[in-house]
Amino acid sequence: MLPLSLLVIWMAISSASILVVLSKAPAEACAFWRLFLSLPLLYVVGLLSGKPPSIKEVKFHHLISGLSLSFHFALWMHSLVLIPIYVSTLLVTLYPLYSLIMEFLLFNRKPSLVQAIGMITCTILLSLYLGINELMFSAGAIEALIAGLFAAVYFMAGHYARSRLKEATLDYAIKSYLVATLFTMIIAILKGIDLIYYDTAKYAYFVLMAAIPMLLGHTLMNFLLEKYSASIITSVSYGEPFGAGLLAYFILGQEIALNHILFGLAIMITIFITVSSSNMNRLSD
Repeated sequence: MLPLSLLVIWMAISSASILVVLSKAPAEACAFWRLFLSLPLLYVVGLLSGKPPSIKEVKFHHLISGLSLSFHFALWMHSLVLIPIYVSTLLVTLYPLYSLIMEFLLFNRKPSLVQAIGMITCTILLSLYLGINELMFSAGAIEALIAGLFAAVYFMAGHYARSRLKEATLDYAIKSYLVATLFTMIIAILKGIDLIYYDTAKYAYFVLMAAIPMLLGHTLMNFLLEKYSASIITSVSYGEPFGAGLLAYFILGQEIALNHILFGLAIMITIFITVSSSNMNRLSD
């Protein structure tokens, strides 16, 4: 069940960059509408399930989660202007490692040998996939690293809300996304980004961003955080560059090299082995 769910998440989050490219809208506008439009979609899902989410009682962990998600988007998008995309991608997708460290420090949760080896292997394979030989640190690199740290905090808050507080997925998600929407709007306004005047085609892509990477990606991840650690759930992010590369090949007609396919498949196999091992350990608890 977990590997299948992570496969859906992988495909969903991999579509985000493709949808941004197709929309041709500013990244800040894409982040705002991706978050904002996810709110009514979440409410509709709640209505259909008979449990509509509530925005009452926004608590401290919702503020931490939403603020972290907003800063994650803002810092990562700004890093893309300062450093090459492949460098930013590597640095920002290191948040499974951050989550692993946070779980040890906050919950004294020690990773299994398979998980530790899997995380390290994925990091090495991702650097090979992106072709990074000499990584030079700069302001953009620091922003990407901090963006990854905020992503880890966001998912740790989700794990705390779902596993410790037993908060319903939709209740947690709609409150966190609402906070993130407000902060993202403020950031966009301060940067002078237009958030309103776009054509119908762009709004169609905004809806797709909310429905696919936000609901099928982030919200499904938040759902799984009730029973699985943040480091395990977020490990799927290591495969995002490969997934985006495949979608770019089929949708945008961009070329994909043979070594990218081989390294990408190796990353996905490593993720599958790591997740499957963790899934077995959870079922035996």
